[in-house]
Amino acid sequence: YILTGDEKHLNLRQFDDKTKRRVYERQKGLCNMCKKSFDISEMEADHIDPWHSGGKTVEDNCQMLCKPDNRRKSGS
Repeated sequence: YILTGDEKHLNLRQFDDKTKRRVYERQKGLCNMCKKSFDISEMEADHIDPWHSGGKTVEDNCQMLCKPDNRRKSGS
């Protein structure tokens, strides 16, 4: 990849670990769908506005979901 400063040339899909940790702590370890408590290792970062629809990989567009809820959401 050539880093040009033009984000359309490089659009990362995965959230970094620091972002995941900050969002996890902001949510107090609760899945944003089922509202149950999970360890961060049992959760996955999810784009609120889907990446395939143009949602950006930025902290404001990140939520932590338990693995079962994230996989159900991804399947719909």
